[in-house]
Amino acid sequence: MADYYYSDYDENFNRQSDGDVQQDKDLAAIYNSLQNIILTTQGERRMLPTFASNIKGLLFEPIDEVSARLIAEGLLDAIKVWETRIEVTGFDIEPRYDENLYRCSLKYTIQNSDEVEALDFILTR
Repeated sequence: MADYYYSDYDENFNRQSDGDVQQDKDLAAIYNSLQNIILTTQGERRMLPTFASNIKGLLFEPIDEVSARLIAEGLLDAIKVWETRIEVTGFDIEPRYDENLYRCSLKYTIQNSDEVEALDFILTR
């Protein structure tokens, strides 16, 4: 990554040698932020009830193309609002009917960078 430095708290609250909470930097910070947006249910964060997306209910709808499209729209809207350090360049969601899940792949670039990063994840009930 260029001259940019991003940091967030380590999601496991691991400690540094001085006892302070360890930081995640650059790609790890952005990855953890995306993971939080995807895995958090809207309303779950105290004092920040609109954080994340509101897709949880969609995961209990029939697994089909319509639900997949609505889930993708919900996630992309949430990422656009809550993770301004990236630009999404692609999002694929594949319903896996027999496995009762969605396989997802998010492609993005970091602000002022040409490097394409990817985050693959599974959404299930």
